[in-house]
Amino acid sequence: MVSGVAVLLLMTAVGYTSLGYSGNDAISTHYMTKGEWSDEVCGVCHYGVYERVNSSYHVQVDMDRWSPLTNFDLETSGKDAWVAEFGKDHPGGGPLTEYGVNVDCMMCHEGSGLYDFDARAEKIASGDYENANKAAMAEALDVAQKDGLRLSIYSADFLTPYPLLIAFHGAVNGVPSDVSCSEQCHLQDVPTRAVAWGEEEFYAEHDAHAEEGVECAECHHTEAYLITSDHQFGRGNVSDTPDMPESHFDDTMRSCDDEACHAGISHGPFADSHMDFLDCTSCHIPALPGGELPGGKPLKAFSWQNGERADEYWEEDFQPVLAWTNGNFGDVLPGVDSRNDSEVMLAPFNKITGTWWDAGTEADVLANPNTSSSTGDAIPVQYVKAADASGDGEVTVEEMQAYDADGDGTADYPNAVLRTVELYYQVSHNIVSSDVGMADPMTCKDCHGSEAVIDWESIGYIEDPAGDSAAVKSIGVSYPKKPRPEEVDKE
Repeated sequence: MVSGVAVLLLMTAVGYTSLGYSGNDAISTHYMTKGEWSDEVCGVCHYGVYERVNSSYHVQVDMDRWSPLTNFDLETSGKDAWVAEFGKDHPGGGPLTEYGVNVDCMMCHEGSGLYDFDARAEKIASGDYENANKAAMAEALDVAQKDGLRLSIYSADFLTPYPLLIAFHGAVNGVPSDVSCSEQCHLQDVPTRAVAWGEEEFYAEHDAHAEEGVECAECHHTEAYLITSDHQFGRGNVSDTPDMPESHFDDTMRSCDDEACHAGISHGPFADSHMDFLDCTSCHIPALPGGELPGGKPLKAFSWQNGERADEYWEEDFQPVLAWTNGNFGDVLPGVDSRNDSEVMLAPFNKITGTWWDAGTEADVLANPNTSSSTGDAIPVQYVKAADASGDGEVTVEEMQAYDADGDGTADYPNAVLRTVELYYQVSHNIVSSDVGMADPMTCKDCHGSEAVIDWESIGYIEDPAGDSAAVKSIGVSYPKKPRPEEVDKE
């Protein structure tokens, strides 16, 4: 028995020697202070994690997936242009591997808040791919390598026991924070969803969870996030992420009534009877902020008609629209379902009207340009600009259909159509409570009766199903104990 324990301790010691400092190379190559993945340093504890990260949906983004918001055509613009424009928001690996930009764990896990996203973006945009990740960590590494606690441990030049290791691990490489997720990478959601998370205090004023200090990872959890995380972050089955396989949506996102959150909550039997078809956000996101938000303005409409995107914004606070959804899968536009579709729920959306040119090569798009869910065959913006034969800055149907790019005497887009489509971007943040947020949660009178703000016809009803004089019932809240998911350990 004793010999067995001794062998186990020896094997453990061998593993941990790779974590200890040795040699004259300043501490930058040891522990978690180098700022990049190392199989020798990181892989001892986080075995196989790098491979799992590299296969995650954050990394394996489809370069070729077209979006009406960006209207970027990979075939005509090229991969280099895609990397220059969108590479700054990508964690590395995946499509950036061929450019020498590996997965940068520190983009999410740098623990001091000193990761320089702008420095990394500048390097990628300029084509200096080799130094992009290094530039982002320059200041953070300098601070980490001069910290007194870590210096004292490194200078011992001895085997570092696990308790001392975890004493400083989180300070250098912590779990992703709400700031690293929202204030940096996901700011692009501000125009589409009017989220308020671009600034911590502002978000706390608009979201009940943020006011309570709930962080992103508590709801967007991963399986076994400590050491062996699969790095497939939980995400809802939202209607505008059709690039993801259906399996990635199954039970990956904590629901409101999750056992770690609001299990057992009740609003009374009458209100609870709505939960089979009404998502909680429908009542708990009664309004969205308009105007200049931290990170941008919420979009109301955009148009690529003349070769450049012209935007119309929500300048005032506005109410999201309710629509039926069960999520969309496949190469389709951000849309919603109908009342009679299977397993649908009512949920709130920011409805954005988008306009762009299509070549009209698909029968359904040609016949129903404004209602077809197909992404179609968008005409590259550089050709749209060039089609302005009159030079007046406005591209007409006649000009687009007559455009001859190669000068062979034959029009390139004889069936060109200008599509104007209502695009639906689901909103699930800015959650209000009775004392936090832009307005009180919706009650019976907001949906039913003479004061209702719901457009019943738009969701498939001839009229208010409760009648013209629906009784206004009180909606209370009760649950067995105060709900709160288990907080993510940062140490």
